[in-house]
Amino acid sequence: MNNSYDFSGKVILITGGASGIGAAGARAAAAAGARVAILDVNEELGAAVAADDANISFYSLDVSDHDSVQGVIGDIVKNHGRIDGLVCCAIVQPLIPVIEMTPDRLRKVLSINVEGVVWACKAVAPVMMRQNSGSIVMFASGTADFGKPFSSPYTASKGAVSGFAHTFAKEVQPYGVRVNLLRPGIIDTPQYRASNPDADYDKMDKPQDVVGPLMFLLSDDATMTNSMVTREGSLPRSPKIYS
Repeated sequence: MNNSYDFSGKVILITGGASGIGAAGARAAAAAGARVAILDVNEELGAAVAADDANISFYSLDVSDHDSVQGVIGDIVKNHGRIDGLVCCAIVQPLIPVIEMTPDRLRKVLSINVEGVVWACKAVAPVMMRQNSGSIVMFASGTADFGKPFSSPYTASKGAVSGFAHTFAKEVQPYGVRVNLLRPGIIDTPQYRASNPDADYDKMDKPQDVVGPLMFLLSDDATMTNSMVTREGSLPRSPKIYS
């Protein structure tokens, strides 16, 4: 892992930080010196990630619950005094054909994937605005542009998140707060495996491959806001030699 960033003194929150990209980002930020709070419904995995690093703490949280989000993030602010980064990784990605859609199944996806982002941003924004600094990273997806069979709730949620990010970025930009999107490409995560059981995971990029762009966006080097960083694939581990 490249620890070229120095996050000493920074406090970073990661929703969905118990596994996948969120866990990889939490470990990287902690290794760079940040105090990291991961917020997730999976208490077993979350506690395991926190147990590996003294700079990581775990909070059990359902991001779709507005009051719980405000309460937990409020407690983190009381404990640490500031928030420098928010990474919104919490998602669900079920396969549901439109003709089998029910109100409850649609609401569950949208409440976690969209409302969870909005509630987390609502909770951290006042803190970052008072600081006149902060970086918020949300995740986009190519499915919002190109579609994917049986993923209409997830696709709709990612389109909504992108639209929200662009709007929210303009609201907090005058206060020195940056809001950017990261489109990671296809990554081998538990959520992706759940909705793509037949994929070739041996050839797929891993959560660690997203750490570089994520760390950049959280760092002070990323001066842009209302932008999207897109990555689609990694270089081969053993490149062919051309002659």
